[in-house]
Amino acid sequence: MRRNRDRTGWPAPRAGQLTDNDNPYRLPSNAPGYHFHAHLTGRWEETPAARHHHDPRAAATHHALETARAVSGLYPLTEHQAAQAHINSRLGASHDLADAPVRLLWARVQLTAESSDIEAVVCLQRRTHDNALTEQTNRQRQYQAEELHRALSTTPTLALAYWLIQQPQAADQDTIEALGQMTREITTYAPHTAWVQVAHLLQTFVQDLDMPARVNLVDSLAQIFTRYDQPELADRLHALGLQIQSANGHLPDSAPGGPGLGA
Repeated sequence: MRRNRDRTGWPAPRAGQLTDNDNPYRLPSNAPGYHFHAHLTGRWEETPAARHHHDPRAAATHHALETARAVSGLYPLTEHQAAQAHINSRLGASHDLADAPVRLLWARVQLTAESSDIEAVVCLQRRTHDNALTEQTNRQRQYQAEELHRALSTTPTLALAYWLIQQPQAADQDTIEALGQMTREITTYAPHTAWVQVAHLLQTFVQDLDMPARVNLVDSLAQIFTRYDQPELADRLHALGLQIQSANGHLPDSAPGGPGLGA
């Protein structure tokens, strides 16, 4: 025959307060080494269980402090009011502890911070901000230097323009000649600007030719363009050839030495 358990001998569930003490708790901030001071108040009660917790107040206090610690580490000391509101929004509702037969009915934390610590954190924030600005400026300067390097490597004559912009007072004849020599050397030794050298060689070759030879050279190059399926470039080259003749006193429809020369 099953016997009923006599429940009259069980102690009544205990309840109590999280009373503040003279020594506030230390809660971390987001700056290592700088802490909030926390004053904790609240209420707790036991929940029905076969075995009671030896110190339910300590269990409730531990839960409240762990909740507060997880939030306070997100804030700097200068934002203690915002951190306090965030913590109390989590502790304002009752919560059954998972590892003890204890219910935290509510809790409240009041945060404070030492004025000297706040001043130190403000200085730290300012240094961090200044370092970030310096790093950003250095990255921008490096990017600009790399862009300038690529531009000068591709078009070396930009060096002269850049120098004149940065140092207009140094734009004498010696400086211009030195920079001209520098751009010639860059062009000579930069592999990816070899076609610039080809253009220089063509210019050197053409300057000693008479007009009929120049016209013949233009026609030959136009034929090469057409052979490589570039008829538009060939037409543009023919047009340039006509401009060359006109600029040298020859009409497009007249041979050198004919009526176009005023004979």
